[in-house]
Amino acid sequence: MRMQKLTAVLLLLAGLCSLLEGCGTPEKTWTVFQKEWEARGEKFDYREFVPAPIPSEKNFAHTPLLKPLLEEKWNSELTESKPTDPKKHEQAEGLLKIDADLPSIILWPRGQRVDLAAFQDVFRKEGSWPHPAKHGKPAEDVLKALGVFDNEMSELSRAARERPLCRFDVKYEAHFAASVPHLLVLRNLTRCFTLRAVANLEAGKLEAAFADVEMGLFLTECLAAEPLALSQLVRISNLEMILQPIWEGFAAEKWTVSQMVTLEKRLAGIDLVESCRRALRCERDMANQFLYKVKEDADYKKTQEMVDLARHWPSTDPIGWLDRNQLRFNELYMKFNRRIIDTRTRTIQPSVAAEQLKYIEENKRKPDHVISSLIVLSIGPLVRQFGNSQTAVDQALLACRLERHKLKKGAYPAKLDELEGDLPTDPYSGKAYLYSALPGDETTGRYQLYGIGWNLKDDSGKIVINEWGGADNEKGDLVWSYSHPPALFEIPKPGDK
Repeated sequence: MRMQKLTAVLLLLAGLCSLLEGCGTPEKTWTVFQKEWEARGEKFDYREFVPAPIPSEKNFAHTPLLKPLLEEKWNSELTESKPTDPKKHEQAEGLLKIDADLPSIILWPRGQRVDLAAFQDVFRKEGSWPHPAKHGKPAEDVLKALGVFDNEMSELSRAARERPLCRFDVKYEAHFAASVPHLLVLRNLTRCFTLRAVANLEAGKLEAAFADVEMGLFLTECLAAEPLALSQLVRISNLEMILQPIWEGFAAEKWTVSQMVTLEKRLAGIDLVESCRRALRCERDMANQFLYKVKEDADYKKTQEMVDLARHWPSTDPIGWLDRNQLRFNELYMKFNRRIIDTRTRTIQPSVAAEQLKYIEENKRKPDHVISSLIVLSIGPLVRQFGNSQTAVDQALLACRLERHKLKKGAYPAKLDELEGDLPTDPYSGKAYLYSALPGDETTGRYQLYGIGWNLKDDSGKIVINEWGGADNEKGDLVWSYSHPPALFEIPKPGDK
């Protein structure tokens, strides 16, 4: 049914657009365009990005707690699926799930620690969570509540050691119909390990906290090879979560040298700019495969049964309209998307994204650009998420080196280039991150470290507060600070005067 509905929508668009304006004849066909680019080495096959199978005994996704998630029965058209074992599937979906309105756990962009007392109150109010008769220390009470998950969390940690590789069995050939239940589950798992890491840190259980951080990073990178944009966005969100206890360990100066060395190695292997390139290309190729399927399955009678469009269909063939839209969509990718990401310099170009958005706005009412307008409008925000998260990962890596330098030399370096090894560069400027050691005691923030962010402006290490009270990810600088960074300006919350 999902495929039929999508087909109907596209045919509806074809009819309406043709009624409003003639499509005209493009200077070349989609087939000619495709062959020209393939001759230049370009590939349009999503299968190029599908991760290779790995042995089940080494695959974390096949651990018994997780494997039922993607054990599915599909119909012959690969448009619908259902779990092979609904009960086991439901159990896997509920793994480490906390059914409560939880406080924020991603506060490091604002230079704030997690409010464990707020989590303590949530667990007490819910009633079903273990808690002492009277309030104890917030960290201890949170650990007691999370104790209901001890067995599952221990099993997952053991599985990660025994199965160091990960590939979830996504049905990529189903294209946009492919189910991805593991994404929400991985988010639930990462949240629990993140919260426990923060509580363990506060309780002085350093080794346990670091073990939870390592597990959180492992869960995050379980999605590293998945080429789907949605998978990568969940990966980014999970990264931002697990950075919280990493940041808190640095803020409290608790991580040991060996732990920082391990963190640095883990963080150095995360290349979100390359992941962004793969995601954009894979989504393009998945869209092409979907359009092929629509054209193959386009059945006027079947469509008429769903939506009464017979009297509105244009005299021109909707397939021709789809071909022209497919051509424009791929032209748009070649014109802009390939320039937004430069993996050679590991940089992101917001100006190209703005140029693309302007182009779409100017052409969105043209019949040949309908599909492009629907698909491509979100490219800018998508790329921004990758760039901002890469900045955060780079800054955490630099924090490892800065703290090790201080332990070895007795003070932070005057400049970043005094640090050992190759240093990551700002994905927006392509230059070194902006840094300066700060005089005074720990309350001053110890040092100033920031990237220029999406607006490509040096705002002197200031952040912008959005209407929800968080750091704006489009304006201001991207700051790593152990005290609340100064705000460039504040946007009042809804209802404030």
